[in-house]
Amino acid sequence: MRLGYHCASFQFPGSQRRPFESAMALARRVEAAGFDWFSVMDHLWQLPFVGERDEPFFDAYSVLPAVARETEDIEIGALVTCPHYRDPGVLAREMTSLDHAAAGRSVFGIGAGWFEEEYDAYGFEFPDAERRVRDMRETVRLCRTLWSEPSPVSFDSESITVEDVIHEPKPLQEGGPEVLVGGNGEDLTLKAVADLADRWNAPAVSPDAFERKVDVLGEYCEAFGTDPAAIEKTVLQTAVIRDDREGAHEAYERVRSETAAGPTPREEYRGLIGTPEDVIDRLQRFESLGAGMAMVRAERNDPETIDHLCETVLPAVS
Repeated sequence: MRLGYHCASFQFPGSQRRPFESAMALARRVEAAGFDWFSVMDHLWQLPFVGERDEPFFDAYSVLPAVARETEDIEIGALVTCPHYRDPGVLAREMTSLDHAAAGRSVFGIGAGWFEEEYDAYGFEFPDAERRVRDMRETVRLCRTLWSEPSPVSFDSESITVEDVIHEPKPLQEGGPEVLVGGNGEDLTLKAVADLADRWNAPAVSPDAFERKVDVLGEYCEAFGTDPAAIEKTVLQTAVIRDDREGAHEAYERVRSETAAGPTPREEYRGLIGTPEDVIDRLQRFESLGAGMAMVRAERNDPETIDHLCETVLPAVS
Protein backbone atom coordinates (compact mmCIF):
# COMPACT_ATOMS: atom_id res chain seq x y z
CA MET A 1 0.00 0.00 0.00
CA ARG A 2 1.14 3.52 -0.78
CA LEU A 3 1.07 6.06 2.03
CA GLY A 4 0.47 9.79 1.73
CA TYR A 5 0.48 12.66 4.20
CA HIS A 6 -2.39 15.13 4.26
CA CYS A 7 -1.40 18.43 5.88
CA ALA A 8 -4.78 19.73 7.03
CA SER A 9 -3.39 22.09 9.66
CA PHE A 10 -0.70 24.72 9.81
CA GLN A 11 -0.25 24.19 13.54
CA PHE A 12 3.11 22.53 14.29
CA PRO A 13 3.62 21.82 18.00
CA GLY A 14 7.17 22.47 19.14
CA SER A 15 8.33 24.01 15.87
CA GLN A 16 10.30 27.25 16.01
CA ARG A 17 9.69 27.92 12.32
CA ARG A 18 6.95 30.07 10.87
CA PRO A 19 3.88 27.97 9.90
CA PHE A 20 4.55 28.10 6.15
CA GLU A 21 8.16 27.02 6.61
CA SER A 22 7.04 24.25 8.97
CA ALA A 23 4.80 22.89 6.24
CA MET A 24 7.74 22.83 3.83
CA ALA A 25 9.89 21.02 6.39
CA LEU A 26 7.15 18.44 6.91
CA ALA A 27 6.87 17.83 3.16
CA ARG A 28 10.61 17.25 2.97
CA ARG A 29 10.52 14.90 5.92
CA VAL A 30 7.71 12.66 4.70
CA GLU A 31 9.25 12.47 1.23
CA ALA A 32 12.58 11.44 2.75
CA ALA A 33 10.76 8.79 4.80
CA GLY A 34 9.27 7.27 1.65
CA PHE A 35 5.75 8.71 1.47
CA ASP A 36 4.27 8.90 -2.04
CA TRP A 37 1.92 11.86 -1.57
CA PHE A 38 1.60 15.25 0.11
CA SER A 39 -1.59 17.30 0.04
CA VAL A 40 -3.25 20.31 1.63
CA MET A 41 -6.90 21.34 1.92
CA ASP A 42 -8.59 23.75 -0.44
CA HIS A 43 -10.40 25.83 2.15
CA LEU A 44 -10.33 29.49 3.09
CA TRP A 45 -10.06 29.04 6.84
CA GLN A 46 -9.67 26.14 9.21
CA LEU A 47 -12.41 23.52 9.49
CA PRO A 48 -14.10 23.11 12.88
CA PHE A 49 -13.18 19.42 13.20
CA VAL A 50 -9.51 20.13 12.44
CA GLY A 51 -8.83 23.25 14.52
CA GLU A 52 -10.02 26.73 15.39
CA ARG A 53 -11.29 29.05 12.68
CA ASP A 54 -8.75 31.78 13.43
CA GLU A 55 -5.66 29.56 13.17
CA PRO A 56 -3.01 30.33 10.55
CA PHE A 57 -4.23 29.05 7.19
CA PHE A 58 -2.89 29.28 3.63
CA ASP A 59 -4.31 28.97 0.14
CA ALA A 60 -3.79 25.54 -1.42
CA TYR A 61 -2.59 26.81 -4.78
CA SER A 62 -0.02 29.06 -3.14
CA VAL A 63 1.28 26.30 -0.85
CA LEU A 64 1.49 23.53 -3.45
CA PRO A 65 3.96 25.21 -5.86
CA ALA A 66 6.20 25.88 -2.87
CA VAL A 67 5.97 22.20 -1.87
CA ALA A 68 6.80 21.29 -5.46
CA ARG A 69 10.05 23.25 -5.30
CA GLU A 70 11.00 21.80 -1.91
CA THR A 71 10.57 18.16 -3.02
CA GLU A 72 11.72 15.94 -5.87
CA ASP A 73 9.64 12.77 -6.17
CA ILE A 74 6.48 12.93 -4.08
CA GLU A 75 3.07 13.46 -5.74
CA ILE A 76 1.29 16.64 -4.70
CA GLY A 77 -2.26 17.94 -4.92
CA ALA A 78 -5.19 19.50 -3.14
CA LEU A 79 -7.46 17.18 -1.21
CA VAL A 80 -9.71 18.39 -2.66
CA THR A 81 -10.24 21.50 -4.82
CA CYS A 82 -13.58 23.29 -4.58
CA PRO A 83 -14.90 24.01 -8.11
CA HIS A 84 -16.61 27.25 -7.01
CA TYR A 85 -13.78 29.21 -5.37
CA ARG A 86 -12.03 30.01 -8.68
CA ASP A 87 -13.01 30.59 -12.26
CA PRO A 88 -12.68 27.11 -13.82
CA GLY A 89 -10.50 28.33 -16.68
CA VAL A 90 -8.17 30.04 -14.23
CA LEU A 91 -8.10 26.82 -12.19
CA ALA A 92 -6.95 24.93 -15.30
CA ARG A 93 -4.14 27.48 -15.67
CA GLU A 94 -3.15 27.14 -12.00
CA MET A 95 -2.99 23.36 -12.35
CA THR A 96 -0.82 23.66 -15.46
CA SER A 97 1.53 26.00 -13.61
CA LEU A 98 1.65 23.58 -10.68
CA ASP A 99 2.42 20.67 -12.97
CA HIS A 100 5.42 22.55 -14.37
CA ALA A 101 6.57 23.59 -10.89
CA ALA A 102 6.32 19.94 -9.81
CA ALA A 103 8.02 18.55 -12.95
CA GLY A 104 4.92 16.51 -13.76
CA ARG A 105 4.13 15.28 -10.23
CA SER A 106 0.81 17.06 -9.73
CA VAL A 107 -2.58 15.39 -9.27
CA PHE A 108 -5.83 17.30 -9.81
CA GLY A 109 -7.85 16.55 -6.69
CA ILE A 110 -11.38 17.94 -6.93
CA GLY A 111 -14.67 17.60 -5.06
CA ALA A 112 -18.11 19.15 -5.30
CA GLY A 113 -17.71 21.65 -2.44
CA TRP A 114 -19.59 21.36 0.82
CA PHE A 115 -18.59 23.96 3.46
CA GLU A 116 -21.58 26.29 3.21
CA GLU A 117 -20.23 28.60 5.92
CA GLU A 118 -17.27 29.52 3.70
CA TYR A 119 -19.46 30.00 0.64
CA ASP A 120 -21.72 32.38 2.54
CA ALA A 121 -18.88 34.36 4.10
CA TYR A 122 -17.17 34.98 0.75
CA GLY A 123 -20.38 35.60 -1.14
CA PHE A 124 -20.29 32.47 -3.30
CA GLU A 125 -23.56 30.93 -4.35
CA PHE A 126 -24.08 27.55 -2.61
CA PRO A 127 -26.03 25.42 -5.10
CA ASP A 128 -27.80 22.17 -4.24
CA ALA A 129 -25.83 18.92 -4.29
CA GLU A 130 -26.87 17.95 -7.81
CA ARG A 131 -25.71 21.29 -9.21
CA ARG A 132 -22.45 21.20 -7.27
CA VAL A 133 -21.58 17.76 -8.63
CA ARG A 134 -22.54 18.87 -12.13
CA ASP A 135 -20.24 21.89 -11.80
CA MET A 136 -17.43 19.60 -10.63
CA ARG A 137 -17.88 17.34 -13.64
CA GLU A 138 -17.94 20.26 -16.07
CA THR A 139 -14.84 21.77 -14.45
CA VAL A 140 -12.96 18.51 -15.01
CA ARG A 141 -14.08 18.37 -18.63
CA LEU A 142 -13.04 21.98 -19.23
CA CYS A 143 -9.63 21.42 -17.68
CA ARG A 144 -8.99 18.32 -19.74
CA THR A 145 -10.05 20.18 -22.88
CA LEU A 146 -7.71 23.10 -22.19
CA TRP A 147 -4.89 20.71 -21.31
CA SER A 148 -5.15 18.59 -24.43
CA GLU A 149 -6.58 20.56 -27.36
CA PRO A 150 -4.55 22.99 -29.48
CA SER A 151 -4.98 26.67 -28.66
CA PRO A 152 -7.18 28.62 -29.13
CA VAL A 153 -9.69 26.46 -27.25
CA SER A 154 -13.44 26.96 -26.88
CA PHE A 155 -15.74 25.06 -24.53
CA ASP A 156 -19.45 25.34 -23.89
CA SER A 157 -21.50 23.49 -21.28
CA GLU A 158 -24.50 24.18 -19.09
CA SER A 159 -22.54 26.28 -16.60
CA ILE A 160 -19.15 27.01 -18.25
CA THR A 161 -18.38 28.83 -21.49
CA VAL A 162 -14.95 29.90 -22.69
CA GLU A 163 -14.07 31.13 -26.17
CA ASP A 164 -10.74 31.18 -27.99
CA VAL A 165 -8.65 30.63 -24.87
CA ILE A 166 -4.90 30.45 -25.32
CA HIS A 167 -3.69 27.81 -22.90
CA GLU A 168 0.04 27.42 -23.36
CA PRO A 169 2.15 25.67 -22.40
CA LYS A 170 0.22 22.48 -21.81
CA PRO A 171 0.92 20.49 -18.63
CA LEU A 172 4.04 18.36 -18.65
CA GLN A 173 1.86 15.28 -18.20
CA GLU A 174 0.36 14.43 -21.57
CA GLY A 175 -3.34 15.23 -21.47
CA GLY A 176 -2.91 16.84 -18.06
CA PRO A 177 -2.62 15.62 -14.47
CA GLU A 178 -4.61 12.62 -13.34
CA VAL A 179 -7.97 13.52 -11.82
CA LEU A 180 -8.77 12.43 -8.27
CA VAL A 181 -12.39 12.91 -7.23
CA GLY A 182 -12.97 13.07 -3.49
CA GLY A 183 -16.20 12.30 -1.69
CA ASN A 184 -18.46 9.55 -0.42
CA GLY A 185 -21.86 10.44 -1.88
CA GLU A 186 -23.33 7.26 -3.31
CA ASP A 187 -26.01 8.87 -5.47
CA LEU A 188 -23.97 11.54 -7.28
CA THR A 189 -20.26 11.61 -6.42
CA LEU A 190 -19.47 7.93 -6.94
CA LYS A 191 -21.29 8.08 -10.26
CA ALA A 192 -18.97 10.95 -11.27
CA VAL A 193 -15.95 8.91 -10.14
CA ALA A 194 -16.98 6.01 -12.37
CA ASP A 195 -17.54 8.35 -15.30
CA LEU A 196 -14.46 10.57 -15.29
CA ALA A 197 -11.93 9.94 -12.50
CA ASP A 198 -8.51 8.33 -12.56
CA ARG A 199 -8.52 8.12 -8.77
CA TRP A 200 -11.05 8.29 -5.95
CA ASN A 201 -10.58 9.40 -2.36
CA ALA A 202 -12.99 8.28 0.35
CA PRO A 203 -12.59 10.60 3.35
CA ALA A 204 -13.04 9.49 6.97
CA VAL A 205 -14.65 6.13 6.20
CA SER A 206 -14.50 3.02 8.31
CA PRO A 207 -13.36 -0.19 6.60
CA ASP A 208 -16.96 -1.46 6.54
CA ALA A 209 -18.24 1.76 4.96
CA PHE A 210 -15.40 1.73 2.45
CA GLU A 211 -16.25 -1.84 1.45
CA ARG A 212 -19.85 -0.86 0.74
CA LYS A 213 -18.84 2.19 -1.28
CA VAL A 214 -16.39 0.16 -3.35
CA ASP A 215 -19.29 -2.12 -4.25
CA VAL A 216 -21.46 0.87 -5.22
CA LEU A 217 -18.63 2.28 -7.32
CA GLY A 218 -18.30 -1.06 -9.05
CA GLU A 219 -21.97 -0.97 -10.05
CA TYR A 220 -21.55 2.50 -11.54
CA CYS A 221 -18.40 1.41 -13.37
CA GLU A 222 -20.35 -1.43 -14.96
CA ALA A 223 -23.02 1.02 -16.10
CA PHE A 224 -20.42 3.36 -17.66
CA GLY A 225 -18.28 0.60 -19.12
CA THR A 226 -15.37 1.61 -16.90
CA ASP A 227 -12.86 -0.89 -15.59
CA PRO A 228 -13.06 -0.44 -11.79
CA ALA A 229 -9.49 -1.66 -11.46
CA ALA A 230 -8.36 1.33 -13.55
CA ILE A 231 -9.49 3.75 -10.81
CA GLU A 232 -7.04 3.98 -7.93
CA LYS A 233 -9.01 3.85 -4.69
CA THR A 234 -7.65 5.85 -1.77
CA VAL A 235 -8.81 6.69 1.74
CA LEU A 236 -8.23 9.70 3.98
CA GLN A 237 -7.71 8.83 7.64
CA THR A 238 -7.06 10.75 10.84
CA ALA A 239 -4.27 9.38 13.04
CA VAL A 240 -3.08 9.62 16.61
CA ILE A 241 -0.56 6.91 17.49
CA ARG A 242 0.86 6.01 20.88
CA ASP A 243 2.57 2.97 22.35
CA ASP A 244 -0.64 1.93 24.13
CA ARG A 245 -4.21 2.09 22.85
CA GLU A 246 -5.72 3.95 25.79
CA GLY A 247 -2.96 6.53 25.62
CA ALA A 248 -3.72 7.06 21.92
CA HIS A 249 -7.40 7.69 22.58
CA GLU A 250 -6.61 10.03 25.45
CA ALA A 251 -4.15 11.94 23.26
CA TYR A 252 -6.74 12.13 20.48
CA GLU A 253 -9.32 13.53 22.92
CA ARG A 254 -6.82 16.03 24.27
CA VAL A 255 -5.80 17.26 20.83
CA ARG A 256 -9.37 17.32 19.52
CA SER A 257 -10.47 19.34 22.54
CA GLU A 258 -8.48 22.18 20.95
CA THR A 259 -10.76 22.14 17.88
CA ALA A 260 -14.12 23.84 17.47
CA ALA A 261 -15.97 20.54 17.00
CA GLY A 262 -14.29 18.50 19.71
CA PRO A 263 -13.56 14.74 19.66
CA THR A 264 -15.66 12.10 17.95
CA PRO A 265 -17.30 9.87 20.58
CA ARG A 266 -15.45 6.64 21.31
CA GLU A 267 -18.35 4.49 20.15
CA GLU A 268 -18.07 6.02 16.66
CA TYR A 269 -15.32 5.47 14.10
CA ARG A 270 -12.36 7.74 14.87
CA GLY A 271 -9.85 6.62 12.26
CA LEU A 272 -6.31 5.42 12.91
CA ILE A 273 -6.30 5.89 16.67
CA GLY A 274 -4.23 3.34 18.58
CA THR A 275 -0.88 1.63 18.66
CA PRO A 276 1.36 1.26 15.62
CA GLU A 277 0.15 -2.33 15.37
CA ASP A 278 -3.50 -1.19 15.43
CA VAL A 279 -2.83 1.30 12.67
CA ILE A 280 -0.93 -1.21 10.53
CA ASP A 281 -3.75 -3.75 10.89
CA ARG A 282 -6.37 -1.19 9.88
CA LEU A 283 -4.38 -0.01 6.88
CA GLN A 284 -3.90 -3.60 5.77
CA ARG A 285 -7.65 -4.08 6.08
CA PHE A 286 -8.24 -1.11 3.78
CA GLU A 287 -5.69 -2.53 1.36
CA SER A 288 -7.48 -5.90 1.32
CA LEU A 289 -10.67 -4.04 0.35
CA GLY A 290 -8.99 -2.40 -2.64
CA ALA A 291 -7.37 0.78 -1.33
CA GLY A 292 -4.12 1.50 -3.12
CA MET A 293 -3.18 4.47 -0.95
CA ALA A 294 -4.03 5.89 2.45
CA MET A 295 -3.64 9.63 2.92
CA VAL A 296 -3.08 10.11 6.65
CA ARG A 297 -3.33 13.31 8.63
CA ALA A 298 -1.83 13.38 12.10
CA GLU A 299 -4.21 15.39 14.30
CA ARG A 300 -2.81 18.93 14.27
CA ASN A 301 0.49 17.51 12.98
CA ASP A 302 1.06 15.64 16.23
CA PRO A 303 4.85 15.01 16.35
CA GLU A 304 4.70 11.60 18.03
CA THR A 305 2.19 10.37 15.48
CA ILE A 306 4.35 11.61 12.59
CA ASP A 307 7.36 9.81 14.10
CA HIS A 308 5.40 6.54 14.27
CA LEU A 309 4.09 6.97 10.73
CA CYS A 310 7.56 7.55 9.31
CA GLU A 311 9.52 5.07 11.39
CA THR A 312 7.12 2.19 12.11
CA VAL A 313 3.93 2.26 10.05
CA LEU A 314 5.29 3.11 6.59
CA PRO A 315 7.96 0.38 6.55
CA ALA A 316 5.33 -2.20 7.56
CA VAL A 317 2.68 -1.38 4.96
CA SER A 318 4.66 -0.29 1.90
